Amino acid sequence: MRIAIQGDIASFHHVAAQQWHGTDTAVVPCDSFDDVFGALNRHDAEMGIVAIENSLYGGINHVYDLIESHRYPIVGEIHLPVHQQLIGTLNTPVTHIYSHPVALAQCQEYLDAHYPQATRIEYQDTAAAVDFIKRQGNPGYAAIAGRQAAEFHAMPIIAEDIEDNPANFTRFLVIQPHGTAPTDANRTSLVITTNHTPGALAGVLTLFAKHNINLSKLQSRPIIGQPWRYRFYLVLDAAGEQLRTALKDIEPLTESLTILGEYRHNL
Repeated sequence: MRIAIQGDIASFHHVAAQQWHGTDTAVVPCDSFDDVFGALNRHDAEMGIVAIENSLYGGINHVYDLIESHRYPIVGEIHLPVHQQLIGTLNTPVTHIYSHPVALAQCQEYLDAHYPQATRIEYQDTAAAVDFIKRQGNPGYAAIAGRQAAEFHAMPIIAEDIEDNPANFTRFLVIQPHGTAPTDANRTSLVITTNHTPGALAGVLTLFAKHNINLSKLQSRPIIGQPWRYRFYLVLDAAGEQLRTALKDIEPLTESLTILGEYRHNL
């Protein structure tokens, strides 16, 4: 099984892929989320794993849009604890710190307190940032990435677990062209456009509550070409027959409804 990931070997996406499919998983590293879907389009990989939300940073809107436009079913979900390490040369002043912008944001308070003079430079991936500073050979360069990246590139850890909040988790989605829901699915992602009438969205949410379905997430996104109109991404703690019974009830309140995937939620 080849799994397309955003990022390099030893990135957090790679760790998520190993958690999903085992430590010997064959991954196809991609520079961007668009490239992950491109790899699936070209059949360079049979499955993809994409980050969708971080507990500190929030949702990744572009990934929502890619999943909707490509319609590759979501077949799984991974919750990964994220601990950031400062990686570089020991006992040397740090002048430049490279990492993915989300990782830099997760460590902002630590960097402000300990490295206020260091230049922070955004890089496309945490693990790739470690590879970059290693190849540059400048002892003043450091990177922020996971422990696996430090081990893979044989680079020292200057400071451990520097994220501003230790309760730092990233939620990843597993996507698979022509994938099917597992038999024990208990969560569903879908996107709806409601009727342009007062209370339409409230009515949808009320009907889900009537069917005893918990709403885990609600995210709005603008509809391109229709100013001030929105579509809504929902994550529901239900699947199968319970979900379909509820969807029949809400159908009159929607203009469109697409199930993006049914999968197992383990928390």
